[in-house]
Amino acid sequence: MDDHTSQGARWLPRALFVAGTAVATVTVLYLVMLWRMAFVDWTRGRGWLLLLTPALGLLAYVLLARARGAARGALVWCLAVTVAMAALWPAWQAYERMRGPQAYVWTWWQAEKPESARPVGAWMRPSSGLVRVRADGLKLYDGGGRSAGGLGAGGEVTFCAVSRTIPHDIGLVAAARTPAGCGARVLAVDLKNGEKLWAKDLPVAPGRDGDETPVVAAVGDTAVAVTEGALLGLDLRTGGERWRVPVPAGCRVRALDGAADRVLYVEDCAGSGSARLIALDARTGTQAWQSPLRTAGPSAQVRMLSAQPIVLRAGGSVLLFDDSGRERGAVPVAGPQEDLTEGPAPVVSGDLLIAPVKGKVPGISAYSVLDGKRVWHAALDGATVLGLVQSRGPGGVDVVTSTAARTHLWHLDGTTGRAKAEPTILREVPLGRRFEIYPQGPEGYTFVNLDPAGELPSYVVLMRVRGW
Repeated sequence: MDDHTSQGARWLPRALFVAGTAVATVTVLYLVMLWRMAFVDWTRGRGWLLLLTPALGLLAYVLLARARGAARGALVWCLAVTVAMAALWPAWQAYERMRGPQAYVWTWWQAEKPESARPVGAWMRPSSGLVRVRADGLKLYDGGGRSAGGLGAGGEVTFCAVSRTIPHDIGLVAAARTPAGCGARVLAVDLKNGEKLWAKDLPVAPGRDGDETPVVAAVGDTAVAVTEGALLGLDLRTGGERWRVPVPAGCRVRALDGAADRVLYVEDCAGSGSARLIALDARTGTQAWQSPLRTAGPSAQVRMLSAQPIVLRAGGSVLLFDDSGRERGAVPVAGPQEDLTEGPAPVVSGDLLIAPVKGKVPGISAYSVLDGKRVWHAALDGATVLGLVQSRGPGGVDVVTSTAARTHLWHLDGTTGRAKAEPTILREVPLGRRFEIYPQGPEGYTFVNLDPAGELPSYVVLMRVRGW
């Protein structure tokens, strides 16, 4: 017999034994994964495992059967163990692709006491960490989740509202003082160290609609406050008065916000039945323009959704304006295809307003802020939308959805609504009905719970699952 043929006949069973050992090891790994999946609710990838595991088991049986008697010698066993261990790495990578992306809670801060103190709002600190504001004070956290100071409301004062933005790392807080309502005191807080820069006691504007009517806004280096009979502009750092714009008798401010050097507010006059959107210069208080609102009324909901571009929800429509106050279009709250929900606030990404919708096909839809026409719709598997935010990358939007089985974090292309990748499964992430999303951190997401019960962690930071 030829020597090469003889050597091949001797080594073929050994090669089959080595290969069979590697396949058997992978089969055992997948069996363990299937067993673990029986006790969790994130079942994505289970179907592939149910198909592959029996097939791999059969292949391992055939290979080892044909290699009968070849498991002799330390060299063969050493080679078989080495190849089997090496096979676990690509097998695990294949399993992770089948399972898809998942995230879990990397760190959280437990519920703050006392639980009766109502959460008011939150800010993400530009350096790192966050600020969470409650009725009884505000608390700073560093990037590692440790306490970094805070400021108590004190006495009979309770915090009741915060500014949407924090220019120059300064946040505005409105407070209520018994028996006066929200806005009786306005404070500016340096969010680098939690120190109070200034505080002013102001007469409260009458006719406020509880938490729906804004009280303060930070625009450039100006603090804007709604007070009795006027809209007040203060120096953001010192609290000195810069300007005062009268609000006519019988009228009230229904919405307040701003961006860059422009203050925007809605003035609603019950007696005349008229309402108007007014723009002021943030430094001088000089009126730049005003635009009548055709769908606003005393009982209509009025809410500023975006200050740049200008998007305003007034009554049964979402109104869109250009920088000079001309109305460019409108999106009906109750439309022929779908209705806008009362749930999570919409976001503006580029020239699109992206909002949760309900109807025959629930999900989120994008409308052009130039004319109000619908650009795209994403069904998101019919799940309930809990929250959405602009993603870290340009032109994207991240959406948190929930079903009876699991919670997902979707990453969508803002221009088309298509998913950039499989949605991330959020494993046992404790989220309330109301929370804010901040796309930052190792995997980019911090959730701040703002539920009034105080039973959930104040905030959670996500980390992508690398192992099981």
